[in-house]
Amino acid sequence: MARTKRLDTAAVLDCGTSSVVKSRASVQNIYRTAAYVRLSVEDSGKPGGESLENQEAVLRSYIASQEELLLYKVYTDNGYTGTKFERPAFDRMMADMRAGVVNCIVVKDLSRLGRNYLEAGKYIEQVFPFFRTRFISVADGYDSLHGSATEEGLLLPLKNLINEGYARDISTKVSTALAARKRQGKFMGKYAPYGYRKDPADKNHLVIDPETAGIVERIFQMRLDDLPLGTIARTLNAEGISCPARYRLETGLSCEHKYQNAIWDNTNVRRLLQNQVYVGDMVYGKEQSSFAQGIKRHAIPRAEWKVTENTHDAIISREVFAAVQDKLEASRQKFERMIGKNQDFQPENLFRGLLRCGECGSAMKLSKFVCDTGANTLYYALYECCRRKKGRDCTMKSIRKEELDTAVLEAIRYHIRLFLDTRRLVRKQNRDCKTVVSSLRAQEQTLQNRLQKVERLRCSAYEDYHEGLLEENEYLEVRKQYAAEVDKRKAELEALHCRLEDYSDDIGNGGLAKTAARYPEITELNRELIEAFISEIFIFPDSRVKIRFRFQDEFDRLMRLAGQRREEMACVSNM
Repeated sequence: MARTKRLDTAAVLDCGTSSVVKSRASVQNIYRTAAYVRLSVEDSGKPGGESLENQEAVLRSYIASQEELLLYKVYTDNGYTGTKFERPAFDRMMADMRAGVVNCIVVKDLSRLGRNYLEAGKYIEQVFPFFRTRFISVADGYDSLHGSATEEGLLLPLKNLINEGYARDISTKVSTALAARKRQGKFMGKYAPYGYRKDPADKNHLVIDPETAGIVERIFQMRLDDLPLGTIARTLNAEGISCPARYRLETGLSCEHKYQNAIWDNTNVRRLLQNQVYVGDMVYGKEQSSFAQGIKRHAIPRAEWKVTENTHDAIISREVFAAVQDKLEASRQKFERMIGKNQDFQPENLFRGLLRCGECGSAMKLSKFVCDTGANTLYYALYECCRRKKGRDCTMKSIRKEELDTAVLEAIRYHIRLFLDTRRLVRKQNRDCKTVVSSLRAQEQTLQNRLQKVERLRCSAYEDYHEGLLEENEYLEVRKQYAAEVDKRKAELEALHCRLEDYSDDIGNGGLAKTAARYPEITELNRELIEAFISEIFIFPDSRVKIRFRFQDEFDRLMRLAGQRREEMACVSNM
């Protein structure tokens, strides 16, 4: 066999991958780039300096002109203020950045990133550098790759401060203008209330919508006839009448597709019946917020709301509206007498966030009842399906709190007792299976010996190639065969180790065992105990309770091993 030229060890071992290395080297400076565009007010599609279309065109052009930038995706927030950083597209972009999908972010100017000085600075100076993400502001001429050493890098904090100051100034001016127009009785909402439309001649004036005004009148009359809110909602749903949010979507007034399956429920029926707009008045001052003054959005007590009367045509007379409000108030007081504000009865919702309806999947809410029968007062609490409480279809009704508490407490006790008893049994069975363990140990030693032999053969093959006893193609084929066998034997060895672990004296010492050890005596149910052992609870209409325990994989593995050991012991006894 002819001798061949000696090659470097690394070159031989990496043969076949050199083209990949070369390819990576050629693209190592490419940045997967996210283009971020934002507009505070929803883009109407009109061209302009700050339109979404214009921003995107500027960014695409800039990215195309930079050889090291490769556009991954354009992230667009339409109608989101720059003073807050809770924006859908921005959040998706940040998630992609954290996942390593993008490593460069480009904006038209710094104000598109945000107008909050501290938050914008945190992202530019801390978040982006931490994730090794390059940040570029085109109009500002800022590039974080070398921004700290440039004049623009020094001016960046000042520009962020100016952007925030601009936002505060705009906030003050807009708030003042809005307050003045509201005092004049102008409608400033995004959508007209159900039953009305915006006047084509004046978008700040309401006119009656003939398609829905009759439905509003009917809802008021149904409540005037003492029909409960849930009955009103079910009647409207049964007749196929769209609720306000769905009606706006169906008529093209909104594009909020999340409401395509929305229905009437107690909440939107009550909200409609309490809306003073239907008597021709404009109510404002229900909420307050001010970016300029640092006031977060919060609700204002009803007694402090402001009213401008007779600003548009009424759908409901003031007499009917007042009568309906009296009925709503009477129902509220009756509800509170039955359920509400008795300070002596405050049952704790131990299953908050964990309890769901087994039929529809909705959360179940704790309701308390205080019933005065005259001779005595009865106190009890129920878990009720939230879907049913909102007037939606679900046969699940309720389950008594004390019944569920007792059932869950016994289930946790049984779960722990079964786990500990099974662990003791499996450990005893493991000690009785010495022959099986010895056989597994012997197999383990055989596999380890074979691995060592293959490794020696692989080294010997390289020495033969190095000395010219093997051609390059022969060596590569031999190396491939040895590598395949190494992988196969390692997989067999890993499976064998897993089997040996099943025979270990420490079997069953995982998270469930450690958690159970923290609660040697369980005498009563509490939130800490529930969170330690339970991940979810489902209640079904037949009062059946299904519990999903934490560490279920560990529990199932132990149960499976117990079954296997019984089969093994049976085989041994039959031999």
